[in-house]
Amino acid sequence: MEPVFSVTSFLACALSLCCASELYGSELMEQIRSLGLQTTVAWIGNHLDPVVRDHFSHGHPVLFFSWVPNILISDGRFSRVHFPSCDGGLSYDAGSGCDFEIHQLTKVMWSRLQTHTPEAHHLISRLHFSTSDLELLLLNYEHLMNDNVGFSGVGMTDKVDYLEEAACNWVHENEAVWSEWLPELVSSKQMIYLGGLFPIAGPFRRQPGIVPGK
Repeated sequence: MEPVFSVTSFLACALSLCCASELYGSELMEQIRSLGLQTTVAWIGNHLDPVVRDHFSHGHPVLFFSWVPNILISDGRFSRVHFPSCDGGLSYDAGSGCDFEIHQLTKVMWSRLQTHTPEAHHLISRLHFSTSDLELLLLNYEHLMNDNVGFSGVGMTDKVDYLEEAACNWVHENEAVWSEWLPELVSSKQMIYLGGLFPIAGPFRRQPGIVPGK
């Protein structure tokens, strides 16, 4: 994950759109000053996505500060603005005007997962998503949103549903990928029987009251 500038065309004197000043706001301003960029910054919070889309739909050049991967740039309509690389590529110094560093996402597991649930530990250890994988997931999510009610009328519950549907679609379409994450041997599971006062396996009282658990 990396903060980046994206743009549709060259702007001689630009207004850069940004979501919130808390997200690398001071570093961004220092970078602009250090490189002498002819641009000002507008902090527009959660309005970033719809404003960028509105500018693009009307054919207006737009420059914005966001992240990679991101829904806005997952379909290739925008080009990233590259800045000079940091020395060694390992650190970021806003005063030098170099590019922003990449943040490595880290998987965190319960320390006893390996001994208590080795299959889950194996799966999580092998699980991996490339940048292109994440961009495809975001693009699928965007298509689901657009194909239904559009971005302007989507509630939070709908967004969660579309996220789950996008994830489910990926699982169905990429069995060859996630099957490589699974352990070759799965430990045997003991059959569990559930007992009840009344029959639970059928509509009639004569049905058995004990069924094997799954």
